[in-house]
Amino acid sequence: MLDAKSLEVLQSLKSEIKASKVILNGHIKGTGKNFGFVVCDDGSEYFLPPDEMAKVFPGDRVTFTVVEQDDGKSKAELETLEASEFSEFKGVFYVRGRAQGVEPFNDAFNGWLFVPPKSTCDAAHNDIVHAKVTRHPWKTGKAQAEVVKTLGSADNNRSWYSMTLAEQGIPETFSDAELNEVDSAVARMREQTAQYADRTSTPFVTIDAATTKDMDDALYATTTDDGWMLSVAIADASAFINPGSLLDQAARLRLTTTYLPGLTLPMLPEALADDAISLVAKEIRPALIFDLAVSSEGDVTGCDISLANIQNHGKLDYLKVSEWFAEGTLPSEFADTLTTLKSATDALATWRKTHANQMQDRIDYRIRVDENFDVTTVDAESRNSARDLVEEAMIATNAEAAKFLMDDAALFMAHDGFKPDRESELKGLLRDYAPAVAELDGHSLPDFIKILKEAATVENFPLSNVLIKRFDRGYWSNRVAPHFGLGLTQYTNATSPIRKYSDLLIHRAIKAKLAGDTPVIETEVIDDFNARGNQSRQVSQTIENRLRLKWLATLPKQIWKATIVHINANGLIAQITENGATGFVDLRKKKDDYSYDPLRMMLKFEDFNYLLMQEITVQISKIDNDNLVLALV
Repeated sequence: MLDAKSLEVLQSLKSEIKASKVILNGHIKGTGKNFGFVVCDDGSEYFLPPDEMAKVFPGDRVTFTVVEQDDGKSKAELETLEASEFSEFKGVFYVRGRAQGVEPFNDAFNGWLFVPPKSTCDAAHNDIVHAKVTRHPWKTGKAQAEVVKTLGSADNNRSWYSMTLAEQGIPETFSDAELNEVDSAVARMREQTAQYADRTSTPFVTIDAATTKDMDDALYATTTDDGWMLSVAIADASAFINPGSLLDQAARLRLTTTYLPGLTLPMLPEALADDAISLVAKEIRPALIFDLAVSSEGDVTGCDISLANIQNHGKLDYLKVSEWFAEGTLPSEFADTLTTLKSATDALATWRKTHANQMQDRIDYRIRVDENFDVTTVDAESRNSARDLVEEAMIATNAEAAKFLMDDAALFMAHDGFKPDRESELKGLLRDYAPAVAELDGHSLPDFIKILKEAATVENFPLSNVLIKRFDRGYWSNRVAPHFGLGLTQYTNATSPIRKYSDLLIHRAIKAKLAGDTPVIETEVIDDFNARGNQSRQVSQTIENRLRLKWLATLPKQIWKATIVHINANGLIAQITENGATGFVDLRKKKDDYSYDPLRMMLKFEDFNYLLMQEITVQISKIDNDNLVLALV
């Protein structure tokens, strides 16, 4: 046994050794295996062996030293745990023999976190659960967790819905207190709208999907000496929802209605969204009316905005209306209305094609599920004349709403065009493929429009698609700004107040201005839209991808037609045309056979090239969780 003096010497020696070490800071990068890496702020990485990796979670902040091994390689040795943000997580609960634990939904993790028997919250084997960490593995190398809530079996697709919604903070139900506000919301509407103008005799019609219940726009048009008067009636949701009320807070939390295969989670309770506010056929409803004067050339020469009570004279659906147009069999009841609507919106489309930018045609994929949320089929839906009609009317209305509010601190959807750091790339591409517009200013809206129109005429190279890959993201602003993507000087979204909180706020702003007040939408609201505005879409994409891949895994092996939608140095990302599944074609084993041209987004082989939007044939090579791997045929 060491005496006191020897212990003092030993401690002094340890302190000297520690002082001589170089202490580094970094965060833990997991690999999904039993080893990992420590990454410094400068990007340098150091190998973390299994015994050290067992002490930490991916993402932890640590201090460490670097030690040379006998084989000449270096490894990290952990010194201190500085911070750990991994506290609550979703995962699958497993029972293995006498032990049980939760395996997180995180590719960086290896293994599971042990759950004591008293902390399982009655979770069963293979349940999806919400869990939280109760013991960090730093001291013992053994982490522990407890189950907070079970979300259902991992074998049940509906459980994956709940997990994904919970991760994005989207509630599945309304509270009793929120539902109790519905009756008072209807009473408020009746009080507010009693003095509205009466336009119930105007034969407005709605055109939506056949199953749509939350109908928030109705259309009517008449001919004029110089074109048409296009009337767009938008459901007056703001007459029902008081700012700051529980229903308003519920809508603000959700931001939008979330549409999932077999499930719709409305932004407002169904009693309002599908009934009291919805422009239900033959029922009288309050609406915000946009009367747009459309010239014979298709430009909007004036817009009058008013409040009125209307009646929907016909609930029509896209497919049926498109069939009527194609076959020339418009029913007499709606023939005049639909014919005039089509003429007016065709003129709007012609004007946009000439003076602004058209949106890309794309196929919409509808995943159909049964009562157990298992996929039965995936339908590909192309654009049709009825959808085009409604879309043109909505774009024109949104542009006019933005014009009405353009001098106010309201809510505008802006898009700045090309990413600012891609300007030199842009010039290079245009000089090669569209020299006539190569020297135009891509940050000027008129020049931007000219560039895209010229790009659309280029043959044998997908210039338009390559340019779109260099687009910046759209964003919300409380100051008016151009929307380069649409080619419009101002734009907002005002046509879906039942489904989108942004549109509800815009209605409040318009009504405030109509009343002589100055509308103001706070910056914090704008910031929230920009931060969370895509959460519903992310949920839909995540769930639809999982459903689609699970369904594909049950099909016999077959050859599919696909389109290349992205290219990088390692291969192709292709979308299967029939069902919309997107997967990666890994070409790294052929890297010696091709070169990657990032400017043109092209893979160049000796006697052929792979380009964006090129059609290829593929087979499914592997479905790995949420990832699809394709092989060329």
